[in-house]
Amino acid sequence: MLKITSLDDIASLRENFEVECKLAAGKDGSGELPRDFWETYSAFANSEGGDVLLGLEERKGKFVVNGIKNQAKVQEDLWNLLNNPQKVSANVLKPNHVRELVIEDKTVIQIHIPKASRKQRPVYIGGNPMSGTYKRRNSGDYCCDGETVRRMLAEQVEDSRDSEILQGYGLDDIDLDSFNAYRQLYVSLQPDRP
Repeated sequence: MLKITSLDDIASLRENFEVECKLAAGKDGSGELPRDFWETYSAFANSEGGDVLLGLEERKGKFVVNGIKNQAKVQEDLWNLLNNPQKVSANVLKPNHVRELVIEDKTVIQIHIPKASRKQRPVYIGGNPMSGTYKRRNSGDYCCDGETVRRMLAEQVEDSRDSEILQGYGLDDIDLDSFNAYRQLYVSLQPDRP
């Protein structure tokens, strides 16, 4: 989760592959969950995760705190819609992923969206994964093509196949040259892992 504690932290923010800022003022200016929040939610969950900051306004390439006056309504809408399968396919958030930050006497809502598990992906909005699945690229949310969505759906099944223990097999059934080559490759890619 991104650490934001001061106005300087806000001023140094830039939207990128893991940060998205939204004004979220609503029609009356007191705060509303933006409609385009859900594309970002899907994109972060299907990519590497990220943080959405509600209550920030971009002015001349920098973010300033606008704040959200009715935080309770925004959070209530968030949790209600997260748990509505007609809105989104999976809720990947836990209560500690949503925080209220008070900066300069204004409240910003920070939502940390973790990467969804293989079993949960694709995380999509609406009722159709083919038209409601997004991924994050740079600072934008992009609708996935059919091939990407089918691959995510296929990986849900592969996850359970990878976790099965096969009976009747032992170390004698492993090709030691391949096993040693894999271990060497793993050590070179993950030198700090045991």
